[in-house]
Amino acid sequence: MTSVLVVDDDAQFRSTLVRHLSERGFEVEEAQNVDEAIVVFGRRGLDIVLTDLRLGARDGIDLIATLRSRAIATRTILMSAFATARDYQTATELGAVKILCKPFTPEELLAAIAQAADCSTGFRGSVHGLSLVDMLQMFHLARRSIALTVGENVTGYVSMQAGEIIHAERGELSGEPALRAILSAQSGSVSTSPLGPTPQTITRSFSSLLLDLLRQIDESARTADGPRRSDDPFAAAGWDEEEHLRDSESNETEERGKTMGKIDDACREVVRKVDGAVACGVVDLDTGMLLGIHNVSPYTQTLNEIVAAATMDLFRGPNVGRIEQLVRAHRKIPENGAHYFQEIHMTSEHNYHFAKTIKQNRAVIMLVTKKNTNVGLGWAQLKESIPLVEPLVP
Repeated sequence: MTSVLVVDDDAQFRSTLVRHLSERGFEVEEAQNVDEAIVVFGRRGLDIVLTDLRLGARDGIDLIATLRSRAIATRTILMSAFATARDYQTATELGAVKILCKPFTPEELLAAIAQAADCSTGFRGSVHGLSLVDMLQMFHLARRSIALTVGENVTGYVSMQAGEIIHAERGELSGEPALRAILSAQSGSVSTSPLGPTPQTITRSFSSLLLDLLRQIDESARTADGPRRSDDPFAAAGWDEEEHLRDSESNETEERGKTMGKIDDACREVVRKVDGAVACGVVDLDTGMLLGIHNVSPYTQTLNEIVAAATMDLFRGPNVGRIEQLVRAHRKIPENGAHYFQEIHMTSEHNYHFAKTIKQNRAVIMLVTKKNTNVGLGWAQLKESIPLVEPLVP
């Protein structure tokens, strides 16, 4: 049961909060000032402190600062009708999960309590330098159930359940169109909160959903720079060989890491040698890092990294891991035994995808070809290319 300490010098308001939270199953203590609150903490630890700002000689920020040093695991919420911008900043820097502006509704109070309780499973604060896609992948890999609010000119919302995106909305849009509009934003702010009752407007799996939407965004951006050839039979799939040939010299002058540059060169050679090949990439299965890639179509680095994440899911995803655990248990193989999945072949609307583990199952090479490639020949050509790539993998 979550325990809450209510600290407020207004006896009637404090009593109302105590009754309201008790009726909803919380274990509630109360105090009228900072000194009484510290006495309560001397008797027992508490999960959450809900404190008013103005409490007399010592205020709510003094209490938050004291608890920060004495009760690290306790989450705090500041209440006030008079908090200044400086109060907000100080409380946040001291670790306050939420600042509630009086008067607030019972729903706002319960949402703040839920957010504070949710913080018990991780850190709280602000992070810069991560893209929205980075955050979505992080929550996907952690299998989190969480709601994200994305702030820009028009606020957007993304809901995730057990690591899968189940709903998005932005303006009048909902579902996948809304998520695409949110992902198209160049910058903005992101805040998280516990996942509440949410409709399901998105049903596709995380990897295929993000891969497809980022491909659409990437193609829209490139189309805006100039029309694609109407007679290109692979334009709908996003492949434009002539455009790549025009741009490859300038694109590939960018300096990259020495090892990755060599793997890029090897992937380029594979695409050149294999009939109908349009892309080749290598992914480290221990880290999910994209070690090297060459595309006939100049996709963005973000899209390439999503492809790497999708490949990682195919060979090391949680459900794959569960299957391997069950097989090991059935065959009485040690828990740290070898991985079972070594080759995967997939067919999409316009392409064949061949993937094979290399470097003793520590990495995977993936080859994408047009559909006029013979499947058996595609596998043969991929395996013939492994000696060119494998020695370069760390």
